[in-house]
Amino acid sequence: MRNFLIKLPRNIKRSLLITIDVLAIGMVYWSSLMIRSGSVFLPSEGYELTKASPEALYFSAIIVILITIPVFILSRLYRSIIRYISLETYVKITKATFISSILASFAMTLVVAPIPRSTFLIYFVLLTLVMFYTRYTARSYLSNHPSYARKNILIFGIDDSSQKVHELLKNSNEFRTRGFLSDNDEDKKTRVSEVPVFMAKDIAKIVETRDIDEIIVLPDDSGSIKPSILSSLHSVRKKLRKIPDLNRIARGTLLADDIKKIEIEDLLGRDAVKPDPYLLKSCITDKSVLITGCGGSIGSELAKQIINLQPKSLILLEQSEYSLYKILQELNDLKRTQSIDVPIISYQGSVCDESLIEYIFTSNTIDTVYHAAANKHVPLVEHNALDAIKTNIFGTYTIANIAYKKSTENFVLISSDKAVRPTNIMGATKRFSEIILQAIQNKINELPKKISKTKFCMVRFGNVLDTSGSVVPLFRKQIKNGGPVTVTDKEVIRYFMTIKEATELVIQAGSLSKGGDVFLLEMGKPVNIYSLARQMIELSGYEVKDNKNMLGDIEIEFTGLREGEKLYEELLIGDNVQKTAHTSIMSAKEDALSFDQVAQYIEKFRDLSPSSSSKEIRLLLLESIGSDYSPKSNVIDINKV
Repeated sequence: MRNFLIKLPRNIKRSLLITIDVLAIGMVYWSSLMIRSGSVFLPSEGYELTKASPEALYFSAIIVILITIPVFILSRLYRSIIRYISLETYVKITKATFISSILASFAMTLVVAPIPRSTFLIYFVLLTLVMFYTRYTARSYLSNHPSYARKNILIFGIDDSSQKVHELLKNSNEFRTRGFLSDNDEDKKTRVSEVPVFMAKDIAKIVETRDIDEIIVLPDDSGSIKPSILSSLHSVRKKLRKIPDLNRIARGTLLADDIKKIEIEDLLGRDAVKPDPYLLKSCITDKSVLITGCGGSIGSELAKQIINLQPKSLILLEQSEYSLYKILQELNDLKRTQSIDVPIISYQGSVCDESLIEYIFTSNTIDTVYHAAANKHVPLVEHNALDAIKTNIFGTYTIANIAYKKSTENFVLISSDKAVRPTNIMGATKRFSEIILQAIQNKINELPKKISKTKFCMVRFGNVLDTSGSVVPLFRKQIKNGGPVTVTDKEVIRYFMTIKEATELVIQAGSLSKGGDVFLLEMGKPVNIYSLARQMIELSGYEVKDNKNMLGDIEIEFTGLREGEKLYEELLIGDNVQKTAHTSIMSAKEDALSFDQVAQYIEKFRDLSPSSSSKEIRLLLLESIGSDYSPKSNVIDINKV
């Protein structure tokens, strides 16, 4: 029967509800008259209190119905879907019954019906209660989620947002609020909206005794969960859920589907860094912007953020046909859905193709370059050193030289923490690409200002969550497959940032650049990879299998450091660090080679060939970047086998 009623056409449902309301209004009106008279009678017997005839009673009842139903229709009570009615619907019912009671009382005066006006006060109270009851009963019956199937939840916090979440979920078919959580002892044994407040320090006991299924936490204005909250709820982490968008709470449009699992981004151990709106726009708005490597993790996110900042044009360069096609599809979807009118010009090709780069700069007056094209996967680069030298070194040298000659305003290189005292080929090639920019900048600084106005800078950051090659998607895949989760070493630590933070840092760096700067984000404390693996397993609802818990679900396996991999990553060479206009972005000046020295090393790198030995390649890299490069690799030299 429930499914039959749900599947009925909307017009039939409304007609059925109106019919029920007509009968209910007649019954309520008759009951009001009996309560007012203090006696039980039938309409056919007349109204003894006023000597009203049966005909007068029927006539007055018809008037009441003809007034009340139109008021309900105008109040849009028949537009609400019964299964999803909320507190707002009950407020509308109260307003509608009040207005209809006033109008009915006034109508009786006009038609001189002998009905006591106090009857309509009783009528208002009874009608409101009956309308509440009919809607609530219908909603409960039509709902597919009986009360016993609803999830028991706790809400962290007792502020306005937490209370609004409670009110919005009160009418939910999926959740039932069993209490609020607070870390303030003054809130102990208090109640909010008649719901008890519990202490966060007692969370383990509360979850067990109250049969709690989920704990909802709210993000701050930046969209991240405060580390202190995650710390206080550590023991029940797998039950944590968050509401990503606070605006939905403010708008009163929160749905059950908006409540998500806590993501790994929420475990960074620090608050997300907020961007400076002026710095974001300075090198973008009304500028022609070129992004190399636009199909990669960083490049594609840069493109999606930049197009929202209203550049004059967005120029894309990508070597992979599929990656270029994919980012173009995403950008065109953004343009269509957000009504963005920004021309997109795309080129498929390599940053090493000098004639193509020259053509791109000649055909487009480029103001800002974000150079993201690179070979970055450490183990792969260890086995493909020449290709990494070609992309990371020759590619950077080519596009930086042309940008300088074309007097491009800003050039930002996306570098890596692995460029600091590198122990692998990827880091060494990225360090030399930094040296290239520093050398060109020093050359510009020695020239008259009119010759070139280009400001080169580079941005270093640690590991970016959920990018290709990142440990996070690997862990997710391993957890999904039931393990084991592989960690290189129990002591390995890394700095992490979200991809949004990384791209915002890159965009803002161009605005902060004075020429030759190395920029880095205040990263807070590094994250232990072993702890990260444990947290991801627990967030996925599993237990770690180890010597302390042999009945656990997923084991963590240690594989040993890979070729060229460090236990600890760094972000700085030396101690020359300065603050910038952004409180969370630092700038450093580092020693560099002269432009002529860089040019000489470029020629030496060009002399390398597939027959060059691994030792020869490493020695040249070591020589080019100085004593910083300390190779740690067991790569077999296939040319000497």
